[in-house]
Amino acid sequence: MSNDKQHAVAELQTMRERVRAIRTDFCEPKSNANPRYLALSNVVSNLTKAIEDLEAGAR
Repeated sequence: MSNDKQHAVAELQTMRERVRAIRTDFCEPKSNANPRYLALSNVVSNLTKAIEDLEAGAR
């Protein structure tokens, strides 16, 4: 993996961890019935997909 791609993956991983922390700190109840929790969970999921795609070497 190129250095640029590794850097991008590292940035996305940092974003994912920050969003998780925000979700933990600011979402009660921690349930998909809570719109904020659900939205932040979707962000985490989509960041994970982007990370996996980059790591797999897809365009």
